[in-house]
Amino acid sequence: MRGAAPLLWLLAGSALAAPPTVTSGSLSVTSRAPGDRAELARVFAVWRQAERDLRAHGLTLPPTRLDAARDAADFASRTGGAANIAALTRGGTIFTQRLGSLAGKGLLAFTLRHEAFHRAQPQDAPRWLAEGLARIFSGEARADAPGPTGLERLSAGGLSERLAARDPAGLNRAYREATRRAARELRQRGWRGVWDAAGSGRSISARAPFAR
Repeated sequence: MRGAAPLLWLLAGSALAAPPTVTSGSLSVTSRAPGDRAELARVFAVWRQAERDLRAHGLTLPPTRLDAARDAADFASRTGGAANIAALTRGGTIFTQRLGSLAGKGLLAFTLRHEAFHRAQPQDAPRWLAEGLARIFSGEARADAPGPTGLERLSAGGLSERLAARDPAGLNRAYREATRRAARELRQRGWRGVWDAAGSGRSISARAPFAR
């Protein structure tokens, strides 16, 4: 059939142009920036440790695909997320900024552990609790500034709405407040107790005192 050969050539060219995907254990990584291949060994090492830590907390990390953008503009165009967001998870796929960029800013391990937590978390966990626990699990909460957030009296639903809105003007305060409330739950119940309470519909505290 006339035109078939050019069509086959185009299809072959598209296949060759597809970004490489590497799989290790439960994680498959598609990297669009050639330099990101140098980060793969660390990515898989961090993921394996996160998987072990989650298992110790009673959570199972399901098979996951990580799609690393070519650059910030590529991330924004392909996800609709702001260019200053490190990563976001949709279904079974984690979309991240360029791996080399995250590594250069010291954010690679934090980002991977944060998103790994979201992949493993109970789906019925309220957003404020999920985000707070993800920040505790990743280790990023250790850098939070002390003092009041100004959101101590905000309802749990209101806090979840602020987190979902991702308004840059107040997002950092919302994350810090969610983390403090989640930390209180952990102190009172432990990791497995938090899952049991969230899954059973028992009350999860909506307010926590700020750290001094």
